Amino acid sequence: MYQYTMLIEKRSGITLLLLLCQHACFLSASYQIRKSVTCEGQSASLSCDSGFIHVLVANYGRIDGRICSAGQRLESLSNVHCFQKTSLHIMTTRCNGKKSCSVQAVNSVFSDPCYGTYKYLIVSYECRPLKHSITCESSESVIVCDKGVIAVHHANYGRRDVAPCPAKTSDCFYPQTASISSRCNGKRSCTLTASNSVFSDPCVGVYKYLEVTYSCKLVLLLLLCQHGQSASLSCDSGFIHVLVANYGRNDGRICSAGQRLEWLSNVHCFQKTSLHIMTTRCNGKKSCSVQAVNSVFSDPCYGTYKYLQVSYECHPLKHSITCESSETVIVCGKNHLKGLCYPYV
Repeated sequence: MYQYTMLIEKRSGITLLLLLCQHACFLSASYQIRKSVTCEGQSASLSCDSGFIHVLVANYGRIDGRICSAGQRLESLSNVHCFQKTSLHIMTTRCNGKKSCSVQAVNSVFSDPCYGTYKYLIVSYECRPLKHSITCESSESVIVCDKGVIAVHHANYGRRDVAPCPAKTSDCFYPQTASISSRCNGKRSCTLTASNSVFSDPCVGVYKYLEVTYSCKLVLLLLLCQHGQSASLSCDSGFIHVLVANYGRNDGRICSAGQRLEWLSNVHCFQKTSLHIMTTRCNGKKSCSVQAVNSVFSDPCYGTYKYLQVSYECHPLKHSITCESSETVIVCGKNHLKGLCYPYV
């Protein structure tokens, strides 16, 4: 069988650094990080003069006795281990992909993580130069990358503002980032349909729209036919980060040489665990090798001749190995955000 390796375009520039925190986290170095601290009862205002909001860290609670302490009783400041785990989800749902947003630091929005404690909302965010698409309900649109492939940043079907596809109501939050990512990531163009039949109706009677922010990533694309040689991912500089992967078939022409027509007819063959398998085996390594066989991925479509398609980047990350029963420390100096942590995105 045959192995095809295609270099589409190589991403340049340093984009990420490793962040020190309780869990394994990564800090983006491409954009200036902004910080917002809002005392309980007030509104947090996030804005980007250029680009769109991407929330990195958020907590509604208290991790410092001095912040927002003026005029408060000591007993309401003593609990400095107050975390609301849903804070990041709430802030990303309301703010990601917008030019500006305002969120009240109140229990009715976040619920109360520590009764009797005077809380505050702390948020760290970036302004990313993303593309933006609005599709009104019952309409279609196409998002396109002239160079590179689509990488969805955030998607919401509902209504977060009154201006787009004009209506009198807002605050209909129904994130669709995972759904749109699975449909569009790794493609050069993707059709978006804003319809209740696709997403269901999150707010009956409200005129909705599908809002998507995305970037065009310059990636390495590897294509390997079933039962061929092992797929070899490698980075001369940096470490592997797998973006998109599928073991199956979505094109009748790829890996078709010498195959019977009935083995090529199913072009809707997707193995949902492909990305998980590839990231588990390859992410953070300089090189890795994975066989395009059913014994690795299992068989998503019996009787179809499959292929493995992988898109990945090479990131200039720091690397740490700690042997069992040992300890080590990872450090980023001034880039360390005390007490706060966020995953690589």
